[in-house]
Amino acid sequence: MKFTHKSYLKPLLHAAKYPTTAVNGVFLADNTSGAVVDAVPFFHFWNTLTPMLEVAMTQVDLHCKANGLRIIGYYEANERLDDEALSLVGQKIASQILQVTPDAFAVVIKNANISSENIAFLPYQFKEGMWRVSKGAFSGQSDLFTLENASSPSLTVKAVRDGLGSKLADFDDHLENVKEDWLTNKDIA
Repeated sequence: MKFTHKSYLKPLLHAAKYPTTAVNGVFLADNTSGAVVDAVPFFHFWNTLTPMLEVAMTQVDLHCKANGLRIIGYYEANERLDDEALSLVGQKIASQILQVTPDAFAVVIKNANISSENIAFLPYQFKEGMWRVSKGAFSGQSDLFTLENASSPSLTVKAVRDGLGSKLADFDDHLENVKEDWLTNKDIA
């Protein structure tokens, strides 16, 4: 999976905007190229399996169909700085995506790396009946997970420091103010 800068940036801005809570969302891939081109932030308040998750997934699915995209993955940042485990809720959501998309994956954000120039994504793949960390991802040892722009981590650090995350809206924000552009976040990247 090759991640564009926008698809790397948005989840990290989401996590940086809400540093004391868990956040989650989904990744979108282009139907033609297969590249991971965007991320849609879901929640910073309701991070469990709720009817609102179903509503958010439905709206993203409609957005994808209208724009030649598909849901390809799930992301989450845990509320604890050192927690890099994919939560049970995350496993269930990623497994739902996997039922539709055989190359689906999940990413746990390494919170400690958000403000550093190290890769902040820890990808998981479904292997041998469970979600497992993808070895060698983003290391150059494998083409399975790569960044389209090698400068994305340093550009993201600058965006976080400049406060770009304050412009990002997730579905929770949209529920509080329907004018929030949570599907595209056009002001980001």
